[in-house]
Amino acid sequence: MEQEEGIEIRHRRRYGQSDVPHDTVFKIRQILNWAFIIVGICGALLYSYGVWYRSNTRFEMMGVVVVIIAVVIKMSECMLRLKK
Repeated sequence: MEQEEGIEIRHRRRYGQSDVPHDTVFKIRQILNWAFIIVGICGALLYSYGVWYRSNTRFEMMGVVVVIIAVVIKMSECMLRLKK
């Protein structure tokens, strides 16, 4: 155990606390994280399809909108993390 100015730092694994909390907020955060990853990849694919293959601004714009939606999902996940 380390000591810094009278504060004892304990590692959670050594004291029987689980690494993965099993509450509902954690599960919601995990779902939001997966949604962010999937939506972000879809948005990047749409944007790159519009830029490289079609030279169509419609696909580029759809890709940008989908990536912005992914950012909103990630921000909501971060708000849940900060709330706790």
